[in-house]
Amino acid sequence: MYRLLFLLLLIPTGICRADSEIIRFKVFLNDQEVGQHSFTLTEDGSDLRVTSQASMDFKVLLVKKIKYRHVAKEVYKDGCLQSVKSSTQRNNKSTTISAKIIGGKFVVTRAGVDLSLNNCIKSFAYWRPEWLDNEFLLNVETGQYTPITFQSQQDSSTGMTHKTLGLPKTDIRLQYSESGAWQSLESDVKVAGKLRYERVDESEEESNASI
Repeated sequence: MYRLLFLLLLIPTGICRADSEIIRFKVFLNDQEVGQHSFTLTEDGSDLRVTSQASMDFKVLLVKKIKYRHVAKEVYKDGCLQSVKSSTQRNNKSTTISAKIIGGKFVVTRAGVDLSLNNCIKSFAYWRPEWLDNEFLLNVETGQYTPITFQSQQDSSTGMTHKTLGLPKTDIRLQYSESGAWQSLESDVKVAGKLRYERVDESEEESNASI
């Protein structure tokens, strides 16, 4: 036992420790708070693991109630996706997505159908803004490899950077602080209205936890 303990003490601490960050957002639909979405990023050298969890309850056209739950796990290496697993529930309908590298290609599977993609694949990685400037991004909820346009502009008066992802049917508007931290998201959702994410400040979290 003592020998085992001695060997463990010899292991460099850098090998055992990974850096983690949790980013939390309040979610609003037409200015009404409807839920939350969190992202846990764990970085270990060139490896990055991202777990996102979303929980929302809202109404469409003031009548139809929607219960939305979503969990996704992404694994990156050197900035390229290695695998994805996601599950989404809308009321009683559930969908799952899985993806991994097979034979040098990134293969996305949904409902038993495979989509084979080439090159270095990235998702809608809002938490890594430098990864968003691509012709296509993978939607880890639907499994669709979506064509996008990308625009970025910095506000010299505030230091905030505004980025816009143009999608075939809508766009996604993002804001980042001067240090590059993701602060907000806005998009117009068909039928439902305007979706907005607002980052939860760490001091606000600590204040709520102490109540």
